[in-house]
Amino acid sequence: MHLKLEYFEELWLSDNQKKEPSVELWDIRAEEYNLSLSTEEAQLNRKKKVQTLIDKGIINSESTVLDIGCGSGHLAVELAKKTKKVVGLDFSENMLHFANENATAAGLKNTEFVHSDWDSFQCMKPFDLVVASMSPAIHGPAHLYKLMDCSRGYCYLSAFVERHSNLKEKLYTLADQNYLRQFNKLNYIFNILWTKGIFPELTYETGIHKRFFSLEKAKEIYTRELSVLESPEQISRIHQYLEKIAEKDMITESLQQRKGVLIWKKF
Repeated sequence: MHLKLEYFEELWLSDNQKKEPSVELWDIRAEEYNLSLSTEEAQLNRKKKVQTLIDKGIINSESTVLDIGCGSGHLAVELAKKTKKVVGLDFSENMLHFANENATAAGLKNTEFVHSDWDSFQCMKPFDLVVASMSPAIHGPAHLYKLMDCSRGYCYLSAFVERHSNLKEKLYTLADQNYLRQFNKLNYIFNILWTKGIFPELTYETGIHKRFFSLEKAKEIYTRELSVLESPEQISRIHQYLEKIAEKDMITESLQQRKGVLIWKKF
């Protein structure tokens, strides 16, 4: 059977596996997120990614880059060290606060950070590379096509394909919800591109990511991540469990994860 573009578009639109985080959650997470990406290991990983883009001829010193959902700006900063101009956008003001701080600390003057969601952003001219690295902004076909329209060269998109946390699995059980270990977004995007005659390069990154929260911050974040703010009973269960496992009023979550990375050239 010949599968058509519309088939994969409908699959993606009908798949409500994972609710996308709200701006409030990202604002709350901004400090922790920024710190988690400031480690020596994370910095080395970004340097390798950017060098790979250079080695493949995707970017050079004259390239312009758009980073969709730039978060605390770490990747944007690394890209800006090797390119002419990087524009990063994010709907979280707290994330952009750290992005501007990180760019200033790196002594960069070729970055611009825009407070906007992807739906509202107007791309006035195309970029040589458009990046959506683990960005929740791309959550439907229209968002993907807008990303492609903003590129005159290459597109880079990454997303989780597998993710597992024993802590999160327990919390989902306490909230009477199903915990998902696998995600389908990258599958839909790959097949949409394929039906359009675009054959993206697909690679995977596997690793372990650790999150560290104070007990009070963990209570705030996990109740929002599980969307149980309207259920006092579920909130109570989650809080009691977090109090039980906390060590010195700290919560540590270890996530085993696999990311998929798609890179393709616009024709």
